[in-house]
Amino acid sequence: MATKKIAKNIKFEDALAALEQQVELLERGEMPLDEAIAAFQYGTELSKVCLDRLTAAKQQVAKLQVPDPEGETFTEAPFEEDGE
Repeated sequence: MATKKIAKNIKFEDALAALEQQVELLERGEMPLDEAIAAFQYGTELSKVCLDRLTAAKQQVAKLQVPDPEGETFTEAPFEEDGE
């Protein structure tokens, strides 16, 4: 089974849904080994796409400007991750 191609302009939500579908297929354990390997490879590529989209979104959030509490000027606020 050939690995499926992922569209370059795939939306995050579509990539995530496709990834979830691959995980469900693999969790069932009903596929022949070759198909399971192909599904795993496809899922790995989908996870890379999702991570790239999330990283880009994180960078955009960091670029958003928020009001400075000291006055009317604006400053850049970094994106804060959980645990920071």
